[in-house]
Amino acid sequence: MHGGISSRRGQITLGDFDRCLPSLDRDERSVYNELVRRFLRPRLATFAGRGIVLGVGDDAEWRDVLPAAADAKVVHATGDLGRELAEGTADWVVLDRCLQGLPEPTAALGEVVSRLKPGAALMTLLTGIARAESERHRPFWTVAPYAARRLHEEHRALEHVGVDQYGNVTLALAWLYRLPAEDLTERELATTDPAYPVLVAVTGSKRGASR
Repeated sequence: MHGGISSRRGQITLGDFDRCLPSLDRDERSVYNELVRRFLRPRLATFAGRGIVLGVGDDAEWRDVLPAAADAKVVHATGDLGRELAEGTADWVVLDRCLQGLPEPTAALGEVVSRLKPGAALMTLLTGIARAESERHRPFWTVAPYAARRLHEEHRALEHVGVDQYGNVTLALAWLYRLPAEDLTERELATTDPAYPVLVAVTGSKRGASR
């Protein structure tokens, strides 16, 4: 005994996750991807018509999320997001974390919005908590929900801007340390704490005619 605290040599408490090392198994779903699924589930009707996903994830990840009938193109985003969009052709666009890898996200978002056709839906997915990533996926920014709203509302061509956030301290730690969503309970996945925004999701549409 020392200072009223007992310890046992050779023992370590692993906590609820019950693992010491991060997961590198591609078959295990990340916390971020699970939260994206939960955000999209009630919004699948948005993916009617032709659309494009610009993001840091690969094609297979998004094909597993989108409705089977979606006419979707999935593209690994480059520094020039506008170049990936043929002006006025997409009924919906998803920006998956790609704004966070650019030095001027406001300008990049403006270029995307300018190429949307009137009435087209826009979903922007961001992380509010950053983790160590490879050079290809490394973000410049993390984005708080209020900052995400302001970023979009600055573009007057967008309307019906809404922001949702998902996360709590448990999910934040799981995201940072690459622990899979399968190791978490439904209660842990469903609980939202505004102080830990793992996923910040913005929805809006281009002003003009309805789709």
